[in-house]
This record gives sequence, structure tokens and C-alpha cells, in this order.
Amino acid sequence: MSSHQHQKLARVLYRSLLRVSRKGNHPEVFGKYGKQAKEYPLPHTASEVRAILRGGFRMGKTSRAIDVANIGTADRQSKHDAIKEAFEILRHSNEMSSILLPQKDDLPSALPIFEYTDAGVLMEEEIQFNFFEPRYRFLAQEALSRDGTFILGQKHSSSLLKIVEHMFLPNGNIAVRCIGGPRIKVLRREKVNVGEDNVLAQATKFDIESDDFDEESQQNLFAMRLRCLELMKCVYPKTNITSMGLPPIDPERFSFWALRFTLSQSDPASRQRWLACLSTNMRLQHVIEFFESFQEVLNSDPKDES
Repeated sequence: MSSHQHQKLARVLYRSLLRVSRKGNHPEVFGKYGKQAKEYPLPHTASEVRAILRGGFRMGKTSRAIDVANIGTADRQSKHDAIKEAFEILRHSNEMSSILLPQKDDLPSALPIFEYTDAGVLMEEEIQFNFFEPRYRFLAQEALSRDGTFILGQKHSSSLLKIVEHMFLPNGNIAVRCIGGPRIKVLRREKVNVGEDNVLAQATKFDIESDDFDEESQQNLFAMRLRCLELMKCVYPKTNITSMGLPPIDPERFSFWALRFTLSQSDPASRQRWLACLSTNMRLQHVIEFFESFQEVLNSDPKDES
């Protein structure tokens, strides 16, 4: 492939990533590949996300780059590997976009509900299940026959999950790996008989749930988002922060991303409580207070305790 063809392909990939990230407004769709932006400041605006993308693909006269896909490398094999990686980034971003930014009209008209109280899954988080009950094996098969989505239903909150990997086990169980999407408000549920003495709940009417706030409060939320990141950078190396991908620009989505640094996997009750909370302000304030307390401990003089 000629240098001109490489440049043309790089432009196509750049535009595709720009489109899937909604013009840079949702860098969270890059998922695990966001950590490759380590040489750039953490983005606070869509334009800063676009700058990362432009730099990564060395477009036009842009030479200061993080080499997201190393498109500009001279070695032929390296170029081939870089292009292969770039397509993997695009594939992964498209999959993450379908999970994190689903359009209601693109979802099935009815979604099966897995009623399970021992987990709380935030957006972008992974979770694994081993479905052994007949009704939930049916749930997994139903989900896999469509787009892989189902609802994780709990007492005060529900979340959209998508199966991204599965395995049919010799004993008939179905092992799945899922990624968490947005919160779901179930407006109507029905019971479906899926075999002898097996009943499965499904949502036949639902909405994608989000917090309510006006333009003035949104400006305050952006300031709180910035404060969260400043505190996190005082506690963690940048590589630790981006290990969970680039932070979302949207304050509500960011609040759930940041909560992942404060909550234990073994504390589903706290996770479910924050999922049920409809205040971005409260979630961000919790994160700020958590890291302020953490910073106080780090800055405390051991002599003061003696």
C-alpha cells in the first residue's frame, strides 16, 4: 500500500472514530484504547478529544502525536500492524457506542429482565454470569438471538447490559461476559412462561433513564467534574486514571465513571444506591469528598498521630 493510500485510509478511520464518538463528545466509547492518549492532558471538551484523534492519526500538518495507530511509521510491517490495530479500535468503539449510547428505537421492543440483587453494574463495567436456571438460560438465548441486550433488574434501579462474549457449557449452562450500559426505567413488565414452572419477566415498555438539571446547574456540574479530576490526579498517576478509559465529558456519565474509583466490587448495596440516585450533583460531591479525605490522609504528618 502506498503512502498516499495510507494517508487516505487514516482519514477514513479518523472520520469514523469522530462519528462514533459523536464528534468527540463521548470519548468513553474508545474504552480501553483511551489509555493510549497518555501524552495528552485529560480532555475536558469535545474539541480537546478531537485534537487527540487528529494527533493520533498525524493528519495534515499535525506532527505532535500520540500515535494512537502509528499510521505515520515508515516500516511496512509496522504500518500493516498499525492499520490492523486502528480497525480494532474502530470495532471496539462501535461496540462500546452501541452499549453506552443506545438509541431506544434500535433496542428490541421487549427486553428480558434478570432479577438479581447481588450486583450493581455501572456504565462501562464488565460482569460475568453463569446462567444455570432454565428461565435465565432462556434469557441468554433470547438476548443472543437479537442484539445481546437484557435488563439487570434490582429493587430500586435497573441497568441495560449487553452480552459481548458467551460460551455454551457441557452441563447446559451459559457463561456470559457483559458490559454495563445506561440505567433503564421499566414502565411496564409482563411475565412470560418459558417452560414448566418457569416464568421470566420482561420489560415491554421502558425508557433510558437520566438525571434532570437545567443549564445553570450544568455549568456547576462541569466545574465539579473538573474538581474531581484535579483531586484524582493528586492521588493517582495519570496511567491509573486512564486505565478505565478517557473520562466522559458529560457530567452525569462522568459521575458514574468516577464512582468506579470509590466503590468496592464487593459492595453491591452501595452501587445500587448510587444507580438509583437521580442527582449528578450528589454523585460528584461524593467523589469530591472521597478524594479530599484521601488527600488529607496522604498529606497528614505521621508525627501528628504519635
